[in-house]
Amino acid sequence: MEVGYTRHGEVEVEIEQSGERLIIEEKPKARKVLGVFSKSPEGWAEINLKVPNVAIVSAKNVNGEIIAKGVRFGEVTTVNGRVSLENCGAEKLSSVNGRIRAHLKVAGPLKASTVNGKVEITLDDLEGEVEVSTVNGGVTLRLTDFCDARIAAKAVNGGVHFAGIDPENPVIGTGNYEVRVSTVNGSVRVELV
Repeated sequence: MEVGYTRHGEVEVEIEQSGERLIIEEKPKARKVLGVFSKSPEGWAEINLKVPNVAIVSAKNVNGEIIAKGVRFGEVTTVNGRVSLENCGAEKLSSVNGRIRAHLKVAGPLKASTVNGKVEITLDDLEGEVEVSTVNGGVTLRLTDFCDARIAAKAVNGGVHFAGIDPENPVIGTGNYEVRVSTVNGSVRVELV
């Protein structure tokens, strides 16, 4: 495993390993102003992490983005930041005030959700159930012929659109796995790619 980082402004990066867990935290530097310690509001760190293919990673971030390629995730969570995954695996993706864009080689079980932000997910293959939801934002879900999916899609305040999939019988392949897609405020688009 390799960790590298670049500090921008006044920030500390703390790295702690405990057994198989590696915890990386970004913390503002403490400053003394007029005899009183305060945290610096300035600064952030760009953290790069290389992990073995067998590692299952959990990533959590506040006020920043998570970008990954070829990583297996148990969980990815952001608050005020976007998630961008390419050729990854994941079980849980969530964001409050941020977009999720993911290309997953294999998914299932998978739960992906945002509160304020759109979701764009491409799935190459399924191995379990999938649930994708937003409160305020649209959902685009792209599935290949390898996804044996039975699709249930709904939008409370918006439309539901299928491309390459029969809207009256939204099934791909054998339909072994249930795929639920929903939004409260936004549209849902499910495509066969």
